[in-house]
Amino acid sequence: MADARAARLKVVPLFAHCDNRQLDFIATQVEEMDFPAGRVLCTEGMYGGDFFILESGTADVTRGGKKIATMQSGDFFGEIALVDGGRRTATVTTTVPSRAFVLEVIHSVMRALATRVREAGAAKAD
Repeated sequence: MADARAARLKVVPLFAHCDNRQLDFIATQVEEMDFPAGRVLCTEGMYGGDFFILESGTADVTRGGKKIATMQSGDFFGEIALVDGGRRTATVTTTVPSRAFVLEVIHSVMRALATRVREAGAAKAD
C-alpha cells in the first residue's frame, strides 16, 4: 500500500476485502477531515453528495428528532442519498471530536466532467 490512508482504510469493515491496489485507489478519492463535537455532518431531508466513514469518534443518528443509533469508528453513512440521489434519511451529529474519511462525490464527478471537456477540446484542436 502506497499511502498511510490506505492502511487505515484497510481496517474499516467496508473495505476489509479490498486488495492493496483497490485501497490505494480509494485513498486517492477520500479526504480526511476533523470535526468538533456537535457538528452536523448530514441533515435529514436535505440533499447531499458526501459519503462518510468514521475513523475515530462517535456520532448520533436521529430521525424525526429521535436518536436511532450511534455511529462509531469504522461505521459509515451517507450511502443511501449518494446512491439514489435522494434526500438524507437521517441527521448525523458528532458527539465528540471526530475524524472521518469523506468521499465528496460531487467534486469527483465535476472533476471527471471537466477532464472530459478538456480532452474533447484538445481533440478538436488537433
